Amino acid sequence: MNALTLNLLGDLEVIRDGQVLPLPPSRKTRALLAYLARHSRPLGREHLCDLLWELPDDPRGSLRWSLSKLRRLVDTPGRPRLRADRLAVSLDTADIDIDVTGLHALCNGGLAEADIEALERTADRYRGPFLEGLELDRFPDFHGWCLAEREAAIRAQTTLLTTLVERLADSPQHALHHAHAWVRLAPFNETARAQLVRLLLSLHRPREAEQQLQLGVRLIREAGLPLNGQLLRAWREPKSSPTPLSENADTATSLPQVPGGAHPDLPGDTLEVMRWAALLAPDTDFTTLSQVSGLDTNRLGVALEAAESHQWLSSGASGLHFTNSVMAAELYEAIPPVRRQVMHRRIAEWLAASPLNDMQQASRLTYHAQASGDLDLATRAMIESGRFCLRNFANEEAQRFAQQGLALTDGMTGTRRVCLALELHDILYSAAPLADWEAGASAVVALAEQALEHGALAHARLGYQLASHIRWAHGQWSDAHEQTLQAERATRCGDDREQVIAMAETARCLAMLERDLSQAAELLERAREQATRRHIGHPAIPLAQGLLSLHQDRFDKAESYFREARTLCKAMGDRLGEFQAQESLLLIDLERDDYAQARERCAQLQELGKRLRDGSEAPYANAAAALCVYALEDDFVPFGVALVTLRHADARHRLATLLLQAARLDLARARTKTARQRAGEALEHSRVLERRSEQLLAHALLAECARRLGDEDGRREHARTAEALLQEPVAGWARRRCQTLLMLPAAEDEA
Repeated sequence: MNALTLNLLGDLEVIRDGQVLPLPPSRKTRALLAYLARHSRPLGREHLCDLLWELPDDPRGSLRWSLSKLRRLVDTPGRPRLRADRLAVSLDTADIDIDVTGLHALCNGGLAEADIEALERTADRYRGPFLEGLELDRFPDFHGWCLAEREAAIRAQTTLLTTLVERLADSPQHALHHAHAWVRLAPFNETARAQLVRLLLSLHRPREAEQQLQLGVRLIREAGLPLNGQLLRAWREPKSSPTPLSENADTATSLPQVPGGAHPDLPGDTLEVMRWAALLAPDTDFTTLSQVSGLDTNRLGVALEAAESHQWLSSGASGLHFTNSVMAAELYEAIPPVRRQVMHRRIAEWLAASPLNDMQQASRLTYHAQASGDLDLATRAMIESGRFCLRNFANEEAQRFAQQGLALTDGMTGTRRVCLALELHDILYSAAPLADWEAGASAVVALAEQALEHGALAHARLGYQLASHIRWAHGQWSDAHEQTLQAERATRCGDDREQVIAMAETARCLAMLERDLSQAAELLERAREQATRRHIGHPAIPLAQGLLSLHQDRFDKAESYFREARTLCKAMGDRLGEFQAQESLLLIDLERDDYAQARERCAQLQELGKRLRDGSEAPYANAAAALCVYALEDDFVPFGVALVTLRHADARHRLATLLLQAARLDLARARTKTARQRAGEALEHSRVLERRSEQLLAHALLAECARRLGDEDGRREHARTAEALLQEPVAGWARRRCQTLLMLPAAEDEA
């Protein structure tokens, strides 16, 4: 065995002389080790910096730091493995035992020659997906490489397990472990599940085999994949063999046979009801059967009575169930394909006619819609289910539905494809931050342009506004500004509701960007008048009103508007909008120095943030709560820790806001140097964002810090810049704060 082992399948693990070594806490450093281990050639420092670091992180310094940590892991006395010069870095893996490398080497030519023991040793080293938990989706190049490696490792492990199960066919007890592993790795693979069923039946374990059959059929159906009959054939094959010796084997042979056609004593409606029940299995109930089968209550009751008398169906508190799940699968397969699609469509349309109430109903809707073969129906089911998931904070499920829907739109053309794709992108962005936000924003703009060409004005507006939000969140405020205006232009010929929403959303975005505030006020006034006249309500109206009132330093009015917006967003299921309304209320609390109220608000934001997508919302809520701890208890440590996570979330506006609030507290507590550092960082962020209000407050704070530290030149420079910014259209609250700071009388200097 090699003295150094590197396991990349599952959690990253480094083992030296049988001892697991502690890893560096930096995820990027661990990712760098894996990347070097999978590349046999030297890699340029510039490439590695671009791969894992951003410019504000000092990429070259960060790379040097990471390499110093890795040397302690991989280098041993007399055996330096990590090699680096001024231009390139490489890892000599000649004597490192790397699990994924061994897996690929075996599968790329050694499977036929290797003995069973070697195959099993390699298979047992698979502990999970490649670099589990180290995807680093904020770094698209590394993220793409990691996903490709992960897929390749899954394919190789699947090939290895397939070989093991085939070569151990004469030893089912020995093969069973590998068949289970194969099914865990590929839960939707009918071949894998069929092999597992065969092995369980050959070991006289029919109940477990039937459970695997039921589970396989259900999972494959829910995924919208076709069943090719392998599972049913695997179940039937042993039937001709001698009766198993197991005492519970009777369950496999004593159940009634499935009716392939009408039984001599079976009323015609019974077979039809059984078919509908098979499509609905395992969630069958009388009401649903009545609605989708088209039979009246009396005929349906007679049919169900006949099915129960033959012990094919049984009723209980949770509904109707097949006494033998295999019968449900065989009945389903016996329905002609075209008729089966028509039946699935009928069920999907009936489910879509009612509001979704739970995740099970959402899954049933998407399953039946996909099985209907109607791309439009299936995609709309994905949209409906995705929106339901967002309302209930099921973000991963919403993301999955949106991705499945986007895959379906690949088979569409024209206006239908564009509009559905835009709605799915909206869900996708609300469910999770985009791994490549620039490409995502560009794709949405391209779709918006196509929607405009097709005359789909509402969807064009949605696309431009979505692109604006994406770019605003990542500091591209000029582009966000242009796309905000384009959203309003797109709907000038639209209906009243679309015009109201477009004008209100544009006013809201302009207020957020602090751009063209007079235009924002004019658009908002027009939106309000038209909304009142047409009885149209939308949370963008009070959100825009609140932002403009906040800019005017009218906190009481702003607070009222934000409360109204929060209620409307909550009622509409707009969780991101609800968070932003609460966030604005928190800013009012902080500007009022009401930290007790702010702490309560932060608790609500934290609860909401941890249930939202994995963006900057939760880190911001945690950092704001830590700021309140600093204000109320003078404990600055939690805030410093929380800022690290918020910085990594790439939310410059939120970071600048909290840094400025903290700098005010620092000054009040005579921590002038800390205040200067925080105000300086906030100034850099607000410059990138072109936010005049935050720049003004940062310069005023820095001027006061310089005065206290005896830096008269620095004080004059920052005060001069602040006075120039006061001539610009800045927020009233920032103007008030600045004037107070610049007119401060001589105070106690820092000791």
